[in-house]
Amino acid sequence: MTKARKSPGSAGRSFELFDEQMPVRRYKLLLQTFLKRRGPGARQAIAEGLGHTRSFVTQITSPAYDMAIPAAQARAIVRIAELTPEEERVFLEAYLAAHPERAPDLYAQTHGGLAIAVPDLQDPAAQARMEALIRKLAEDVIESFLGARQREKGA
Repeated sequence: MTKARKSPGSAGRSFELFDEQMPVRRYKLLLQTFLKRRGPGARQAIAEGLGHTRSFVTQITSPAYDMAIPAAQARAIVRIAELTPEEERVFLEAYLAAHPERAPDLYAQTHGGLAIAVPDLQDPAAQARMEALIRKLAEDVIESFLGARQREKGA
């Protein structure tokens, strides 16, 4: 694979143009574009809204850093940055393409969470398998409904 040249804003790192971090870079580039439209105070507003420093916001919004945006903060960023519905849709689709396993956490923030009680199996390995299966089932159900919605819109 061809390496990209180091750019002044890339924290002195080079990276492959197409690698496993590309989906993360994509949603970060989108977010950067949306934040630039909001002016110079957008990052500071996000930092204050999240209770973090501006440098933390730079790390989670810059494609030069591999640090992913935590699912719990993705929705908060959308709200604080006052993204338009279209910008929100594009950003969240790119975010979920990069982190499909975070869909339940992301949607729980907007549509209410779902909590279920599970028995303690007294076997950590079995407990982990059971919880993973429940999560996978929930993710598949969510994806099924989202896919149906997309098909309806396309029809």
